[in-house]
Amino acid sequence: YRYRLELPDLIIPSSEDSEVQLTCTMTGDHEFLGTITNETGIGKYTFVVPIKSTIPSGVKGDIELVVTSLVGQLPDGVVVVGAALPGEITIESSGVGKIKDGKSTVEVTLSENMAGLLSRGSKIKLTLPEGFGWANAKGTLVSGEDYWAKLVTDGRTLEVQTERASTRRATFRVEAEVRLTDAAKAEDGEVRAAVSGLDRVSPSTILVSHYQAPKPEPEPKPEPKPEPKPEPARTAVFTIGSTGYATNGVTGAMDVAPYLKDGRTYLPLRYVGYSLGAEVAWDGQTRRATLTRNGKTVQVTVGSKTLLVNGAPVTMDVMPELVPPGRIMLPYRFVAEAFDAEVEWDPAARTVTMTL
Repeated sequence: YRYRLELPDLIIPSSEDSEVQLTCTMTGDHEFLGTITNETGIGKYTFVVPIKSTIPSGVKGDIELVVTSLVGQLPDGVVVVGAALPGEITIESSGVGKIKDGKSTVEVTLSENMAGLLSRGSKIKLTLPEGFGWANAKGTLVSGEDYWAKLVTDGRTLEVQTERASTRRATFRVEAEVRLTDAAKAEDGEVRAAVSGLDRVSPSTILVSHYQAPKPEPEPKPEPKPEPKPEPARTAVFTIGSTGYATNGVTGAMDVAPYLKDGRTYLPLRYVGYSLGAEVAWDGQTRRATLTRNGKTVQVTVGSKTLLVNGAPVTMDVMPELVPPGRIMLPYRFVAEAFDAEVEWDPAARTVTMTL
């Protein structure tokens, strides 16, 4: 049988004539017999029969009452007297927030639409996606009687284990934390828990949190390198026969004087380098002087007509001369032009002016 009727033996008077009565007697688990007692004659009568029925939880659809004729008094037929809804447990979430500082909280509510669906020993599992886990779960009976469940958390799974079944349809609320456990596996967006364990539970997933991975801090931009300050303009003046020279108007003394030879003006290499702002080094073994300025190197070797500019040879038409007290003398144009200096000769004043 699909339904079990609950109808005690009743004698029901007609609403039109109380002398006309319907006697109801149960003849089986799902059947009753109605007998009409009518001593006043034939007429139209109305009987209200209170019927109770026990319906299995998995049944749904119309509740039909099949009427068969008795001694020709009633026609055969089927009467729809109600509808059965299937037993179902609904689950929903509320208070869904965003994961901050590695966690958020959520409330999950389980509701029966009829008592006893959450029977003793039944389990409902809520499983989080990878990268997340449950913590600090606690339960509260919101409505109903007798129902109680134990909450068991195991990493990604929160299990609601029924310890006492409900005697009235129950609503049970679970409050728990959703925690970030592995940022490398956690995906951005909605965090939904998969629902499993019982057949009559809907929906299959519920929203429990939102997650957005922190954006990496942008790498600091390197500080721009300061533009190299241009070397200040330098002007050096040398006078034939004089041991004094001037750089940007500041006079200095030399231990040898420039001279003329074969129509060429020879200047002391060391002081030419100083006046142009170059570093000057002397190698006594190779008898070579090296002048360095702003990444450019000029090398002069005593007894050689080859001038090296950054290692590239430049041929001179005269050799450098070594004069007491050990100074290399060289026509000024070779070194000045190697450092891109402008040179001016004043024959009247017998001066050489170099500007860089």
